[in-house]
Amino acid sequence: MYRPTVRYEEVYKEYVDNLFNATHLDRNQIIRAALFIAGHTEQFSKIIEPFIKRGMTLPQPLWNETDEDLWLNQKTNIGLDKLKERVQPETQVTRARPRRVQEQPTAAPKMFHSSNQEVSISVSGRQYPLRG
Repeated sequence: MYRPTVRYEEVYKEYVDNLFNATHLDRNQIIRAALFIAGHTEQFSKIIEPFIKRGMTLPQPLWNETDEDLWLNQKTNIGLDKLKERVQPETQVTRARPRRVQEQPTAAPKMFHSSNQEVSISVSGRQYPLRG
């Protein structure tokens, strides 16, 4: 059984406490329910996507939304091996093959002064005005 220590802001504690008082669920069930459904929501995917490592894809959860026993009970009859058997190979986390990136020669920037006292820099053929 995995037993992480979770640290979060007081606003989350208050929300979990309010859920605890409003339901017949304990705090662990509430946290497990949040993790359980997060893997199946578009909102969770959207907030995680910007933090995905280069060459990695967002993994799919091993469980289905109908596997309620996973979040309701601390000990479950659904084993990790059984869950992994259900997962299609294409949903497994994959690493992209490393690619060699060729360095492009960089041109030295050139500075230009125009007749109306504007200054610009040209790099690789593109001109960028300087504002002072």
